[in-house]
Amino acid sequence: MKKLLAVGLALILSGCGGGYDSLPPQVSDGNGGTIGAGGTFPADKGDWKYRSVSNEDGVFSLSASIYATNTYTVPKYPNLKQRSWIELEKRKMADETISKRFTIFAPEQVKCTPSCDIRIRFNGGISAYSFEQRVDGVLTPINEQLSAELFDKTTQSNRATVYLPIVGLSDEVESEFNLRGYDEDKMKFTDE
Repeated sequence: MKKLLAVGLALILSGCGGGYDSLPPQVSDGNGGTIGAGGTFPADKGDWKYRSVSNEDGVFSLSASIYATNTYTVPKYPNLKQRSWIELEKRKMADETISKRFTIFAPEQVKCTPSCDIRIRFNGGISAYSFEQRVDGVLTPINEQLSAELFDKTTQSNRATVYLPIVGLSDEVESEFNLRGYDEDKMKFTDE
């Protein structure tokens, strides 16, 4: 009986092997989740805002916007924090087709004259996309096909990080977005 107890105790203690079987500590990501092995991302829904525009023929434009969960310091005014946002728009065209538009708004001028590649991470994958800046801080994809692709990726992802090269800052600003909770029904036309 003593031998069985000794073997059982040895098996139990062998699983405790010097602390190498534990995960490193987790650190708060500032958004209600944690970073580190076994870390979590916030499960709460993003703060989507929805709007529609109509005329005598009915609704012809639906839009949804979401602000970044983090801020960045404005180069000219160190005490001022800014937040970028993404706007999605579906527009009913005269020929009854529906266009999808994706726009990034950065409250500061971006190093993008007149065009540039902006890196965006959707969930885990990161890619560079070609954008134009026709007005300071307003970035639009270079063509309708890319705009529709980014619209769809945004609505199908839980999170995104947009890497913005802000004028006056040496490093890119990593604008993080919690895309959870996008309501597809609020972005559908009645005859769609």
